[in-house]
Amino acid sequence: MRIAWVVYGALDQITGGYIYDRLVVERLRRRGDVVEVVSLDPAPRSRALAGLALAERLARLDPAVVVGDELCFPELGPAFAALPRRIARVLLVHHLSAWELPPGARRAALALAEAAVIRLCDAHLATSATTAARLRREHGLARVDVAPPGADRLPLRPRAARGGGPLRLTFVGSFIPRKGLLELLAAFERVGSARAALVLVGDAARDPAYAERVRRAIDGSARLRARVEVRGVLDDEALAAALAETDALVLPSRLEGYGMVLTEAVRAGVPVLAARAGAIAEVVQDGAEALLWDDGEGLVRTLTRFIEDGALRASMRRAAMLRAPALPTWDGAAAAVGAVLARAAPGR
Repeated sequence: MRIAWVVYGALDQITGGYIYDRLVVERLRRRGDVVEVVSLDPAPRSRALAGLALAERLARLDPAVVVGDELCFPELGPAFAALPRRIARVLLVHHLSAWELPPGARRAALALAEAAVIRLCDAHLATSATTAARLRREHGLARVDVAPPGADRLPLRPRAARGGGPLRLTFVGSFIPRKGLLELLAAFERVGSARAALVLVGDAARDPAYAERVRRAIDGSARLRARVEVRGVLDDEALAAALAETDALVLPSRLEGYGMVLTEAVRAGVPVLAARAGAIAEVVQDGAEALLWDDGEGLVRTLTRFIEDGALRASMRRAAMLRAPALPTWDGAAAAVGAVLARAAPGR
C-alpha cells in the first residue's frame, strides 16, 4: 500500500508522538508498504495556503491513504477538503490540542477547528482506549480504532547496583506546562527528605519560557539545588541506563494521550508514580506497579509514602516485572495501524 504520513518538521524528534510515528512508519515499510513522510513547516506564513499546497502535493503523490498527525490539523483541514475522494483520510490522535487548554474562548475555537477536520476523515485512530472513548463522546464518532504504542523500544539493562545513597526518582518528558514539572518541584521541596534525589530528563527547548521557570525554581531553593539533577535529552541507550539506575519514574502530567515512558519503565522493572490524568490509569495499574494521585496534596503524600516504605517499593518492583511480558510491542502497534489503513482504503 502507498501511504502518505503528514507531520510537522522531521520525524526524528524526541517526543512520544514523533517516536510513535517513526517506529510505526519503520515497521510499515519493513512489511512492504511504501510510506512517504510529508514534512510541513510548523510555522508557515499562512496555514490555509500551506493546507492547499499540502493538498496539491498529496494529489501528486496519489497515495491510497493519508495519515495526518492531529498536531497538523490547521493544514489538514483545507488539504483533506480538497483531496480527491479516491484518497482515504485517516487522523492519528495522540490527544487533541484543545484538550491542553483551560476552558474559554480559545479552547472553544480550537475545538471547532479540530472538529471540522475530524468530520472530513474516513477513519480515526487513537493511541489509547481512553482517548478513543473521549473522541467518540465529544465528536459523536461511531468508531475510533486503537493502536497502543509498544513498550519494547529501549534496550533492557540490569538494575544498577548502588552502594547506599538517596533513592533516585526520575522524570522523563518535555519541559512544557502539560507535564507538570513545576508542581513536581514544589511537592518534592515540601517532602523535604534527604533520602531521595530527583533527576529531570527531557527537552528544555520546546518551551524556553517554561524551562526558564523550571530553572529558576531549582536555583531559588537550596533544597532543590542540592537534590535535583537536570540531564536534558537522552538517547535510547542513555535513557535505558537511567531507568536501570532509578527507583521510580515520576510523571505528574495534567494530560497524557498514552504516556509511552510509563510502559517503558514498567518493562524495565521500574515502579511508576503518576497523576491520574488522561490515559495514565489505563496504561498502568494503580496499587500494583504504580501509585496514582489526584491533586497536589496527593502528589506530596505519594512521594512521601514511596520514599518511606521499603516494602512498598519492593512490592511495586515485583509487580512491574510480572507485568512486563504482557506489555504491547511495536510490531503489534504497526499491525494494528496497518489494519486500520487497509480498511480505510480497500482495494488500494
